[in-house]
Amino acid sequence: MKQAWILAAMIALVLSGCKQAAEPEGTLFVSGRIDGDSVDVSSKMAGRIHELTVREGDSVKADQILAKLDSPQQEAIRELSTPVLQVRERLLILPIIGAIDPHRARQLTEQLLHGIRATRGKVVVIDLTGVAAVDSSIANHLVQTVEASRLLGATVIVTGLSPSIAQTLVNIGVDLGKMNTVGDLQGGIEQAERLLGYRVVPIPHDDASATSTH
Repeated sequence: MKQAWILAAMIALVLSGCKQAAEPEGTLFVSGRIDGDSVDVSSKMAGRIHELTVREGDSVKADQILAKLDSPQQEAIRELSTPVLQVRERLLILPIIGAIDPHRARQLTEQLLHGIRATRGKVVVIDLTGVAAVDSSIANHLVQTVEASRLLGATVIVTGLSPSIAQTLVNIGVDLGKMNTVGDLQGGIEQAERLLGYRVVPIPHDDASATSTH
């Protein structure tokens, strides 16, 4: 029995040695806490640490955000994610796609108000077709954005409201009767053009010239 235990221990040591030999040179296996002068963290873009979301001794999980970076590249990407487009004189469109967090909501408001002042915009179409849902704080921020735009002299038309977003607006007490909403982006643009005095005039077909060519 004693010989069997010795043989098993020897096999375990051999297997352990084979596993360590298979790892790349310089690989270190540790368990517990490690102190060091610096720690290298792999990041997809360069930037300075803006905020640490964990403290020393906190337990962390896989995919948890440990720090937020302040990066010019990240700022450029955010600006591209909320573009304010001028499609006609005095007509702006703000298409929003994807999730809206508090930082993006603030940036959205700043860019829209800047666009209104820069272009002297009179009508703004905010399209939420690409946004599935928002929480109550973001919905309230959207209402504040509409009111701020109105103070600058622009009328806001909100298009593409999902049932979930509409329900959230109702839950926070927004009177949807006071908010100018249209079902889709095309309808919103048409209403914006009417507010600006544009008219869609069909081009008449010259049947006479068409028949004369035959």
